[in-house]
Amino acid sequence: MRVPAFFAVTILFATPLVAHDLQTRQSQSVVPIPDYALPYGEASGETAHQALEALLAHFDKAETAKFVFAFDAENRSSWSNLPAAMVKRAGISVAEMSKDQRSSLFVFLASSLSKDGYERVADIMAAEAFLSHDARADRFQWSPENYWFAIYGNPSSQEAWAWQFGGHHLGLNVSIRGNEIRSLSPSFVGTEPAIFTLDGADFEVGYDMHQAGYAVFDALDADQQTLAAAGPVPENVLTGPGKDGVVPPVIGLEASAMSANQRNLLTSAIHQWVSILPKADAGRRMSELTAELDGISFAWTGTDEINTPAYMRIQGPSLIIELLSTGENVGGNASGAGHYHTMYRNPKTDYGR
Repeated sequence: MRVPAFFAVTILFATPLVAHDLQTRQSQSVVPIPDYALPYGEASGETAHQALEALLAHFDKAETAKFVFAFDAENRSSWSNLPAAMVKRAGISVAEMSKDQRSSLFVFLASSLSKDGYERVADIMAAEAFLSHDARADRFQWSPENYWFAIYGNPSSQEAWAWQFGGHHLGLNVSIRGNEIRSLSPSFVGTEPAIFTLDGADFEVGYDMHQAGYAVFDALDADQQTLAAAGPVPENVLTGPGKDGVVPPVIGLEASAMSANQRNLLTSAIHQWVSILPKADAGRRMSELTAELDGISFAWTGTDEINTPAYMRIQGPSLIIELLSTGENVGGNASGAGHYHTMYRNPKTDYGR
C-alpha cells in the first residue's frame, strides 16, 4: 500500500527474450495510475458491467477483436507473472491504448475491485516503473505500460463472463455471473521491489501480506510451530501460472488445533487476498471460508524480515494461498528491497468454471 524471483537467475537469463516486439518505455505515463474512483457506484459485478460498456465504447470493432474472446478460449490460461519480454500475453496492452482508453480501463478496474485491491494493482505497476530505470529494463521490457487486458465471454447481467489483467508480477483472473463476482481464481500478486521511493512517493507493496502470515506463526506455541513448519523454501510458488489443476499436498497445522486468537489471525491473513474483491463479494467469500476454517491448514518457514527467504501456504477444501519471499532480487536497483510472489486459488472455481 502507499505510504503519503523468484525464478532462478541462471534460468532467467538463459530464456530467449522474444515474446513481444515492444518499444522500451521510460515515460511512466500511466504511473501513478488514477486514484480510486467509482462513477457507477460501489464496486460490484453490476458496476463492473456498466464500466465495461463505457470502456468498450472507446474501441472500434477491429480493436475490440484483439481482447474479447470466448469464455473458454484456450489463451485464457496463457497469463504469466514473468516480464513482458519473456511471455506473450493475450489481449491488449496498456501501451497500445489511447489516453481516453487508459482512463476508462482504470475506471473499470476500480469498479471491479475494492479500494485495497485497486491500490495493490497501482502499487505493483509503480514497482514496475521503478524497475524501468534499471540497466536491464530494455532487455526484460520492465515498463508500467506492459500490462495486458482481456475479456472472456459475453458480458451481461445473466451470463458468465470474466476479465484478465496482468503483466510482470501480476495476474488477476476475475469471473462474474449474475452480477456477482464469483471467482478471483487463479490470481498472482507479487512485486519487486517491495519497499521503494518513486518520484518522491514512498511505497510498501506485499510486505503487509508477509507480516500477516508471520503474525499467525508468531502467535503459535513451540509445539504448534513445529507442526506448522513448511520445510525448505521452494524456488517458486507451486500453483502459479502454468500450474492449473495442481493441488499440493496439505501440510502444516490445522485451524481446528488453534486458539480463538490464532484463528482470528489466520482469518486476517486470508483476508489480505480476499479483500482484493469488492466488499460484498469479499464478505461472501470470507463467510464461505469461515465455515470451513477447521479444515484449513497453515504452514510457514522463515522470519518477518523483508528480504529473507520465507514461504507460507494456507490450504483448505476451496482455498490455496501461497506466499514466497525470495530473499534476492533480479533488478539491480531493487537490491535488498524485497521480492514477493503470491498465489490465490480456489481449486473448485478456477476461471469461474
